[in-house]
Amino acid sequence: MREFVFILIVIGVLLALTALKYRKQIVGMIGVAKALRDASARDLAGKGPVDRIQAVRLVNCMRCGNWVPEDRARSIGGSIVCTKCRA
Repeated sequence: MREFVFILIVIGVLLALTALKYRKQIVGMIGVAKALRDASARDLAGKGPVDRIQAVRLVNCMRCGNWVPEDRARSIGGSIVCTKCRA
């Protein structure tokens, strides 16, 4: 019985030393776990961190070569032109 208690004490000391050496990593893992739990709880509650963003189609301006959202481009004579080049 005394050997068992001694072995448990040695294992406890080794665990304590290991936790002391890797305390920054342990705190970081706990922080990540909390963030994931909070994000999951928000998702289940139906409150996302931001509203869903709709995808916007990009088109290439024929004059300047910039990629612009489709709603800020115009088709002039079959060519797609951004609002900056059109002016």
